[in-house]
Amino acid sequence: MGRFFILVAALFLASCEGVEEDARNTPIGSVVSGKTKSVENYVERVKSQNKAENRDVWRPSSSERF
Repeated sequence: MGRFFILVAALFLASCEGVEEDARNTPIGSVVSGKTKSVENYVERVKSQNKAENRDVWRPSSSERF
């Protein structure tokens, strides 16, 4: 039974490493990790991430407001 818990803990720790690296690559994660040190750099990271995620999403067909 003890080996099972050790195996589960090892798998959990291994999966967290990938998440940690993904978090560092986000704009706010880059601030926490120290990669981004200025507001301008942070804003540029947010803009570039938004442009990269600009995928085909539903948008209203008319510009008329409700």
